[in-house]
Order: sequence, then C-alpha cells, then structure tokens
Amino acid sequence: MQHYIKCLAAVSFAMSCQLAQAGVIVQPTTVSASTSDFGGAYALVNQINQSGLSAGYIAGVTDFDSFVASTTHDGLSALNSGFSVGAYGSFSYDLGAVYDIDAIGLWATSNSGSVLQFNLYADNDNDFSNGNSGLLGGFTAVGSNNTAADPGQAFSFSEVATRYVHMEIVTTNSGPQPGLGEVIFRTATMVPEPEPMALFAVGLVPVWLRLRKKA
Repeated sequence: MQHYIKCLAAVSFAMSCQLAQAGVIVQPTTVSASTSDFGGAYALVNQINQSGLSAGYIAGVTDFDSFVASTTHDGLSALNSGFSVGAYGSFSYDLGAVYDIDAIGLWATSNSGSVLQFNLYADNDNDFSNGNSGLLGGFTAVGSNNTAADPGQAFSFSEVATRYVHMEIVTTNSGPQPGLGEVIFRTATMVPEPEPMALFAVGLVPVWLRLRKKA
C-alpha cells in the first residue's frame, strides 16, 4: 500500500514539474514609444519579433538564461532593429497578460542610438506619463560592437507581477534616435497546473476506501 502511494506521488510530482516551469521567456505582444515609432525598416516591432537573432525561441517554453547566454543578434540597424523618433524618451512593453517577471534580456544594435543606460518600471497600464509606475531599477547595457554577432545581455530585478514594463532611456551610445535589436523578459515563477494534484487525489480514493473498510 505504501509503495502504491509513493508511486502516485512520484508521478504527480513529475507531471507538475513538466507543467510548472520557471525561468522561461515572456515575449512582449506590443511595443510603443513615448515619442513615435520610427517606422519603415526601423519599426519598433523589430524589437519583439525575433528578427536578427541567431536562434529562435518559443515563448513560455525556451529557457531564458541559456537563450540569452548563447544567442547573438546581427546588429543591423535596418530591418532587424527598432527605433523611436526623438531624443531618448521611453519604450513601453505589453506582455499580453500579468506575469511574475524578474529579468529583462536585450540585444544592442549597431546603429548610433543603441540604448545604454536605462531605468525599468512596472505599471498596471500602458501609460508611463500618469505616475502609476513603480521603479524596478537602473541598468547599464553594453553598446553594440558593430559586428554581426552582438551578444545578449540580461539584467535582473526583484520579482514583480505586472503586464506592462516601461524602459526609460537615460543615455544611448550616440545619436538622438534610441533603439534596440531585441527585448524579452523572464518569468520568475509559474503556478503549477491543478490537474496533477487532482489526479493524485483521485488515485488516493481506493486507498482511503480500503483503509476505511479495515477500520
């Protein structure tokens, strides 16, 4: 009987591990700027559409840490990087739903204007100007080396549950049009699906009935 219970517990735990995975990539669904989208070959959407990356990822599946550490960006200012019009300002990322996140991953761009120093804010809406955002921290990225293999960079902060993240641009490597090659976020935790525990509970029913009958 004890062996039966242990087996059920092991199966339930294994299923939970497969379904509940922390540290995977969250891909923003939209990106906007406080000024305006540069548009054309430099459209902001290039920051979140995986263009220019040396490898693709699957949101909600691919491990964030290993992906950022092993993936490069072609660094092209045209087609594969997104810029906004006007000096500095901010980028706003909509994650599409509320996630517990604790890191941002980004890739620079070879064009002048690649974001260097920036502040991150969590917000309950997509409006950075209304004062509802909370500071996650200030960070300094490494400027593009103007080669075809700009490495990924990861920056961690305290876990926060949010749907919207604002990047306030403090400095760029040069030039008034700020931009980046790619941006992703990391989930801090994911709540296990209820199915494994439900299956475990169902499996214990015959055990309970048998013990009750003995009593």
